[in-house]
Amino acid sequence: MSAVISRLTGALLLIGTGSAYAQTSQPDLPPPGRLVDLGGYRLHLWCSGTAAPNRPTVVLSAGGGDFATDWSLVQVPLADSVRVCSYDRPGYGWSDPGPGPRTFRQEAFDLHTGLEKGGERPPWLLVGHSLGAFVVRTFAEDYRKEVGGMVLVDPTNENGKLGFRGQFVLMRTLATDRPIPAPHGFDGKPPGSVVGSDFEACRTRAERTARIVRPYDQLRAQAQRYRVWALQHPACRQGQDDLFAEQMAAFYNRWAREPHPLSDLPLVVVMAGQRSGPPPGLSEADWRSDSLRIDLSRLSSRGRLVTDSLSGHHVQLDNPALVVRIIREVTRAIP
Repeated sequence: MSAVISRLTGALLLIGTGSAYAQTSQPDLPPPGRLVDLGGYRLHLWCSGTAAPNRPTVVLSAGGGDFATDWSLVQVPLADSVRVCSYDRPGYGWSDPGPGPRTFRQEAFDLHTGLEKGGERPPWLLVGHSLGAFVVRTFAEDYRKEVGGMVLVDPTNENGKLGFRGQFVLMRTLATDRPIPAPHGFDGKPPGSVVGSDFEACRTRAERTARIVRPYDQLRAQAQRYRVWALQHPACRQGQDDLFAEQMAAFYNRWAREPHPLSDLPLVVVMAGQRSGPPPGLSEADWRSDSLRIDLSRLSSRGRLVTDSLSGHHVQLDNPALVVRIIREVTRAIP
């Protein structure tokens, strides 16, 4: 996605405003990957392919509301030639809820810890879709020496508008001076659970609405089954401010200070060429406004922009072959 978040607005707000709480039942559908213990909570890490000395491990970070297996049309073909890992962010899919607030720095920390404890090895080739772009950008900032390259798939950017309290607003302008905390573990105090009627109402809503809609109907049958199960088993959560506006402002201000925040990292940004109409509450002028667009390929002095006229927001579902090809190209560019 370019400057404005579109069809995933509702799902994205779960990332920005929700604090995850522990699930009360064990999964009844085994995950495709491993559950890696991060110290009181587990991260679902799905890795495939064979690692090779001095070759990058591809790490796939999903957009808001998506799960590890939603990358399957990219992960399966890539595994023929490289080691590739996807994951469910804490509180999603098979991953346990993690400590809050759920900032991008916290998720990058959880992901790095999961990869390390799961026995995976750098250099990392980071791939982020939509909001996952913020995760991999943060990961690259915090673990720069381990990162060999990056691909951003229709990424959300810090100058985009988000749905907030019934309106579309430029989130970074809502930031205050509140500090963004450093990432951390549970420190012996896991989050409480939503129980009783609230939990039952949450699960009932999820079971009633969990279904395959476009573009997820392009997934293979097993991946669709995984997705429906994950939608039916949310980590029902209570509202909490996760400093989303402050994070958008921090990304924006850093770029204002540094012309290339990713230095000379090999980078390709894949933008969707097909756009639907504006979501409710956003004018056509704002939806199409160039003033809100940021060319994220400029994050690196070696960045390159690719626009795919065949795809909507989920390029990895509409045109997975293109995403696979570009990831392989960046792999070859890593020394």
